[in-house]
Amino acid sequence: MRADLDRSFSKIIYRNDGFESAPNYLKFFTFNRNYNVRWNLTKSLTLEYTARANAVIDEPDSDPEGGFSNVLGRTISASEYRDSVNKNLRSFGRMKNYDQSITVNYTLPFDKFPASNWVGADVRYNVNFGWKAGPVNIPDSQVRPGQTDIADSLDFRHTIMNSRERSITGKVDLVKLYNKSAFLKKLNTPPPPKPKNAQLKAKPDPADTLPKPPKLLVNVAKLLMSVRSVNGTLTINDGTILPGFNETPYLFGNSKRNAAPGWGFILGDQDADIRKRAAANGWLTKSEYLTVPFSQTQTISLTARANVEPNPDIKIQLDIRRESQASYEEIYRYDDALQGYQSLNPSRRGNYRISTVMINTAFNRTNTSVSSEIFKRFEENLVTMRRRFAEVTNSEYDTTSQDVVIPAFIAAYTGRSADKVSLSPFPRTPLPNWRVDYTGLSKIKGFSDVFQSFTISHGYQSTYSVLGYSNSLQYTDASTVGLQVPIGDYNRRVFSSQVNDRGEVIPIYVISQVTLSEQFSPLIGVNFRTRSKISTRIEYKTKRDLALNVSNAQITEASSKDVTVEMGYTKSNMRLPFRSQGRLVVLKNDVTFRMNVTVSDMRTIQRKVEELNVVTNGNINIQLRPNISYEVNKKLLIQMYFERTVNEPQVSLGFRRATSRFGAQLRYNLTQ
Repeated sequence: MRADLDRSFSKIIYRNDGFESAPNYLKFFTFNRNYNVRWNLTKSLTLEYTARANAVIDEPDSDPEGGFSNVLGRTISASEYRDSVNKNLRSFGRMKNYDQSITVNYTLPFDKFPASNWVGADVRYNVNFGWKAGPVNIPDSQVRPGQTDIADSLDFRHTIMNSRERSITGKVDLVKLYNKSAFLKKLNTPPPPKPKNAQLKAKPDPADTLPKPPKLLVNVAKLLMSVRSVNGTLTINDGTILPGFNETPYLFGNSKRNAAPGWGFILGDQDADIRKRAAANGWLTKSEYLTVPFSQTQTISLTARANVEPNPDIKIQLDIRRESQASYEEIYRYDDALQGYQSLNPSRRGNYRISTVMINTAFNRTNTSVSSEIFKRFEENLVTMRRRFAEVTNSEYDTTSQDVVIPAFIAAYTGRSADKVSLSPFPRTPLPNWRVDYTGLSKIKGFSDVFQSFTISHGYQSTYSVLGYSNSLQYTDASTVGLQVPIGDYNRRVFSSQVNDRGEVIPIYVISQVTLSEQFSPLIGVNFRTRSKISTRIEYKTKRDLALNVSNAQITEASSKDVTVEMGYTKSNMRLPFRSQGRLVVLKNDVTFRMNVTVSDMRTIQRKVEELNVVTNGNINIQLRPNISYEVNKKLLIQMYFERTVNEPQVSLGFRRATSRFGAQLRYNLTQ
């Protein structure tokens, strides 16, 4: 256990000459305190507490005649002055800022038990509490003539805030689980290398004399064990800001008189009713001019990865992710007419991203055509979604309604049935993306004689995003738009209930744009190195970005196809085609030649319901980049390069562009 305490003093004098008849001198000592405690409760459980308090020790004002005066202007004696300062010291001064943090880290004891030692998990809980003082205010009845001060009605008092981070990181080592079986452990253990000397040949293992299991059983067991490990992290960050707070922290953030705001808020509780409870207990200012909003924020992030190895030469990586950010704000202040507190202008905003799969429509031959089969399916889905919403809510929806357009868009471009896809614009379940690498060709006899390494790669990533949403002004009830209501419940458990003058349903949340993006990076890639030091990388990549403008059901589809060929060759002891002092010049270090060629075909199409689709942008881009580099020594590198870029437009308004660059570079590394 370790504890640290740091205190510091300094004296500051401020002068305010706003009124010549009664100059003010604000004098005080700063009294800063820092605390830190770290306690290893067990090997698996640690607790850390830190706090920082910034306070001031106020002195009575200097009197123009050389004495001291209090706030009422009465001259006081030197002993009264000392008593005032000592009293402020004993009370630890007037608090200006207070911050504290508590962090708990715990490693779950799965590894302590043989039955669960293949699982690992770490839990982190961190809470922060902050208090920030408002301006110093003298009551209006005690202000001296000519003294500057703010009006009591504009005294918004102090602000308190807290934040909470909860995270759990888990790892599942499935190889350890498989090895608990002697049969599976033997399959997972590679055979020892055969000895070169027959006399040193190891004695046969008695287990080898046992009957061998059927080959089919072995293959099935290896297939079932192809998932080798799973890792994941879930992180939830929350925060609350409450302005207009009357109380001052005393011990661990709680006030001395009322124990406000309470242990729940100090330890990270995110109960939205804290503002109502504070008002009921008299902890909030009654100023009618308070404009700083009560606010809450929440960020949830989920990532997970699984490693799959059907055999040692094939490695598959599966990834899922989901991220959401949301904030809630409202003006919560006192109203004299109502003799109570009221909520004004409640609003919720946020963003949403989740991994998905669009491969069902990725290879449609009309994706880059002006007339798209997928877009026609989207138009058909609008009618289906309108019918489904009418059946669920018994309300009439227009085909241009946001609630109808978004699920129709998701169903069409992910290749799912419009009758089965969720009605919510916020999908809950992330779908896996993947990366596949195959290295087995370099072990084949014919290939191994030519190639040192040979890798075939394939990767896929796809994401669905809601780029900003906010609640409609027709929905102002915190029980509907507050952070305690999961955004995924929208159009699942919580449906729109308000209608406009035309009888059309008004969505709870206004969404301006949603996107679907997909890329094969690469669709197919080959990377190899020959035994003659020639390295080659060939990749074919495709990318598709779809943006739905919700207000007019217009889709912008941008697609690109890239082919990249990169070749390199390293030459040792290269002879130059000239002589020096009658001898051929031979470079002692390696010379590397590289050539990179990239061809990109990009096109953007604007698609509109019941209107003509238009190609708005497109070009073919060709890049040629050869270079030669020579490493003189470990610090100095010489490189000569040439770059040629040609851009051919695919629309009538564009024009052809070509640029060329060439030169030489000297790079000297000073760090080695």
